[in-house]
This record gives sequence, C-alpha cells and structure tokens, in this order.
Amino acid sequence: MCNKHQIITKNVAKDFLPKRPQDSHKYNFAHTLVIAGSKNYTGAAVLAAEGCLSVGCGLISLAVPESIYEITVSRIKPEIIVVSLPAEEHGSISDKAVDEVLEYIQKRKVETICLGCGLGREEETKIFVNNLLKILVSPQSSFPKDISIIIDADGFNLLEIEDKKIKVLKNSSKKVILTPHTGEFKNLFNLNDEEFKKLQLEPCMFVQEFAKNNNSVLVLKSSNITISDGEHIFKLNQPNSALAKGGSGDVLAGIIAGLVYQVKTYNKTLVEYNYLLKSSVLGVYLHSQAALLGRQQKTEFCFTPTDIIQYLPEVFKELI
Repeated sequence: MCNKHQIITKNVAKDFLPKRPQDSHKYNFAHTLVIAGSKNYTGAAVLAAEGCLSVGCGLISLAVPESIYEITVSRIKPEIIVVSLPAEEHGSISDKAVDEVLEYIQKRKVETICLGCGLGREEETKIFVNNLLKILVSPQSSFPKDISIIIDADGFNLLEIEDKKIKVLKNSSKKVILTPHTGEFKNLFNLNDEEFKKLQLEPCMFVQEFAKNNNSVLVLKSSNITISDGEHIFKLNQPNSALAKGGSGDVLAGIIAGLVYQVKTYNKTLVEYNYLLKSSVLGVYLHSQAALLGRQQKTEFCFTPTDIIQYLPEVFKELI
C-alpha cells in the first residue's frame, strides 16, 4: 500500500509550473540535447525531440547515429537541430561518439540531456552510454559543466548493474531522472516473480527506496505512475489505454527534459522539492492530461503518441 504519498492533481501541476519571464531569449529556457535513435528506431528520436519542443524549451538539438541522419532530418520539425554521431556496424551510436558529445555540450551551452529513446542495445552503444554518464555524473570527473540528465528506454536498459544498484550512479555527484516502465525495471535488475509482484503491489516503498539508494528521481511507469526522489512520493492514478502504444514514453521523456531547466530557474514553491522531482511530476501530469483530452476526441483506439503533443496546448491553458 502507498500511505505516505501525494496524488498528482491539477493544483500540484499549477504549483510546479514555471513562471516564464517575457523579457527573455531562447537561452533563458535552456538548450536540451536529445541523444536517441538507431537504425530500427528512428521514430523514437523524433518523438522525444518534438515532445521537448512542445513544452517551451529554448533550443533543442537531436543527436542521432549517422546511419539515420538523413531520414531524421526529413521527418523532424524545422526548429530542431539534428547532429550526426558515429555509428557502429548495426546502425546504432558507437562508443567513439563520447568525445563528440562532450565537445558539443561545452561548445553549444547544453543544459539538459535526454538520453536513451530508441538507442538499441548493441554492445558499443552500451559502452557509449556508461562512459558518457561516468564523465557527466562522477564526482571525480573534471568535466566543467553541470548537466541535468534524463535517462529513458534503452538508455536505462544499457546501464551497468552492480549489487542491485546502478554502477555509474554509485557515489554520483548529482541526481538523474530515470523513466523506465515496470518491465524494463524488472529486466534490468533481474527481479524474480515475487519481487516483481511486490513492485506492482507496493510501488511507493519500492520506488522510494530505489531512488534513495541510487541518487535519482525514479518515474516508474505503468497504468498508474509512481515518482520519488528518495524522500517525497507522488502518484498519478489515471489509467488510460490510449497511452498503451509504442512512442508514448518517448514523448514523456522529451516533455520532462524540456521542463527541467525552466522549473529549476523559474519555479518556486513553499515546500522546497528537488527541481528534478517537480519537473517529473509536472511532465507526467501534462502527458496524462493531453492523452485524456485526446482520447475524448479521438477514442483510445485512434489516439496516437504524436497526438499527445497536439493536445498539450489545451492542458497548458488550464494551468496558466
């Protein structure tokens, strides 16, 4: 049972909404780098980047393997910068891409990274993900820039585990946001049937403990969503089969990434929650409400993940 938690409501979302200054420019709302896609998953990269664009992020770059650069450019909205990274033999990002990404972060003043949507699970890509994160989150790292990081989908699947903990987050100098669904969580940590049943029946305690032990904000996706930073717990109890389609999670990851810097900089609440937690809660609410409005108009059969972006303006109007 989840006893000590808050339900995510419209009032909570209003409280966490950034107050954007009108005398501003694009860099006031951050440059987000989405690192996503592979030969078999071009759509995931597009959905994540366009989800990020749809919530007010100032500048978005989408870094994809060179194997899908041209098709991505042909599909993406013109506001988004597309960057080509070295690919390994199967068309996924190569481990040789780490230095290029780090150079791009510094030169282009990147504030937020959304890592993982549709990356695939090739060995070189696994090395890329873990080596990049070691540099960005390790307290021993000499990398000068403070980056907020969201890890989704294959980014999560490719993490190295040691003693039931995420290896790269041990002694990490910063929190990251993790957004797995329950199946990805089960597979990565090799949960047995009993442990998985406990996760489903008592997600609050499980999520809170995990977030605390791994210095993270965990957004555990299922028909209901549970979020914790290791201290506070939020739940969204709004099952919607319209979202039970490939690509919904990619849009959510992009939405959260697009909100992080804005919430960090332009949101103040009476209770001082971690800004990554607030961004996750707000993103989950926006995503869910957009799907609810879309289902009413298009039915849960015909609604698609792309439609989430279409209905976001109506949700924002209700909060502003």
